[in-house]
Amino acid sequence: TIGLMHSFRLSGQPGNITRLLSCTDEELKLYDGHDLAPTHYVPSMSIHPLTGDRYPAINKPAGVLHWIHHADIDAEYIIILDADMIMRGSITPWEFKVARGRPVAAPYSYVIGCDNILAKLHTRNPEACDKVGGVIIMHIDDLRKFAMYWLLKSEEVRADKEHYATNITGDIYQSGWISEMYGYSFEAAEINLRHRIDGSIMMYPGSTPEPGVKYRVLHYGLEFRVGNWSFDKAKWRDVDMVNKCWAKFPDPPDPSTLVRTDDLSYLRDMISIECIRTLNEALYLHHKSRNCLDPSQQKT
Repeated sequence: TIGLMHSFRLSGQPGNITRLLSCTDEELKLYDGHDLAPTHYVPSMSIHPLTGDRYPAINKPAGVLHWIHHADIDAEYIIILDADMIMRGSITPWEFKVARGRPVAAPYSYVIGCDNILAKLHTRNPEACDKVGGVIIMHIDDLRKFAMYWLLKSEEVRADKEHYATNITGDIYQSGWISEMYGYSFEAAEINLRHRIDGSIMMYPGSTPEPGVKYRVLHYGLEFRVGNWSFDKAKWRDVDMVNKCWAKFPDPPDPSTLVRTDDLSYLRDMISIECIRTLNEALYLHHKSRNCLDPSQQKT
């Protein structure tokens, strides 16, 4: 959240940003990050109230639905992002040619269920299944019509445990973790809501960039490397980066140390360095705003 908010302020993005925070009443009492972002609070569905299934990712469609019904929304277009993202520039509907009935999204090539039995089981229009996700830009009217069914379709896919296999879902853990992603793509196919897929919106640090593309969002959901240095957000889940003064991630290599074997590899590494530097800059400013004692003044 801290990284996304910091990058949002730097990006020049028009409009407002809202964090959807899903918590139980008990979790909310203990939570100490209300000031991190403008927030809409959502009852947690991490443990499903009817089935008891533990699936925190269902909070994404559930949160969007709750926000649609309970927030005062004056925006015509909505951009849906994940918290583990960094913005590098503005995303506007006119630039990306978004229209009512024609959302735009980043490609999610690993949603292979669009091309096999999974889509045939869960949508009447498998040929309309778009492999998209991550960053979605949609007209508010489309989102209002779509949100409830996104949640319901996600629950349907999640319950289909017979088809959790990696060769069907692309989920390496065979756990049904990406059910909400399929809920999105399958329900969009069901109502024939087709996307314009734009590969210039988002990239994963560590992947090879396309020449000349100005990616607007970095999605650091996967481990990435620069030489012998690496970063994997999963390894930091149990570390309190927010409340521990001056906590930061390991610094990436200095750009001057990079060996420039070819332009695209060099650009890939520079983007990876940019991502972690932006996160660390965000953490530094956050700790400074919380009046953490200057490290140079602390007693050893």
